[in-house]
Amino acid sequence: MNTSVQNPATAPFSESLPFVVEMARQGDLRDVAALRSASYGRHIPELGMVLQKPEECDYELGCEVIVARSKFDGSLLGTMRIHTNAFKPLPLQMSLRLPDRFSGTRMVEATRLCVKGSPNASLVRSALFKALFQYCEAQDVDWMMAAGRRPVDRIYDALLFSDVNEPGKFYPMAHAGGVPHRVMSLAPLEARFTWEACEHPLYRFVVETLHKDVDLSAMTSLNFAWNCPQVDPESNSGFAPLSDFTPISRFGPLSATDIDIDITTPFNA
Repeated sequence: MNTSVQNPATAPFSESLPFVVEMARQGDLRDVAALRSASYGRHIPELGMVLQKPEECDYELGCEVIVARSKFDGSLLGTMRIHTNAFKPLPLQMSLRLPDRFSGTRMVEATRLCVKGSPNASLVRSALFKALFQYCEAQDVDWMMAAGRRPVDRIYDALLFSDVNEPGKFYPMAHAGGVPHRVMSLAPLEARFTWEACEHPLYRFVVETLHKDVDLSAMTSLNFAWNCPQVDPESNSGFAPLSDFTPISRFGPLSATDIDIDITTPFNA
């Protein structure tokens, strides 16, 4: 595992942000739920009602919630939840069978992306994606996955994500109230080279600029061989997460007893 998310010695630029991006604490989750409820409620009122409280996934090992808070008043400006397939399939896999090229690979799915409307909204969104990218590099992730409804899918287009199946096709997502989404992917390693080759503005922001305000030091290390389980979406019509999964709190210590694996052996060993 890459223990340093960004090496200051290799970043030619340095920049301060008007907010801090970090892993959520338990005390942040009420504010996170309120922002989600307001954001999703504008488009899907029923889902907005459901999201008034923190979700089970917010507490599970294998998931991380990222928050962006204003330096000025501490208000929550944006949030994103990261799901990994370390212990169970991704939420989108409950609604779509992924192509074989994703089988056995380490994947993360970005969900519940919400950014408060403000003059800094696009900067907050970019910083959240930088945090996602750094998390993927630190955890040796093979694929970043995202499901975006129209017109949110255009954000992932702009980031150079590609459709996992037929280009431009939308699939109803159980974890998003059944609303059709495009399911898209991007390999972190590919992103580095592609963004640089096409002079994408995110390359300088994400790769070449050191932002000390993007701090992922509190993330849980998943430095072991992931299960990468598969699921048949036709066999379970319920909402993700899987109902037969017993959550392990990500706010408690990780132990081999909890997950029945040897966590003393590094994944890359």
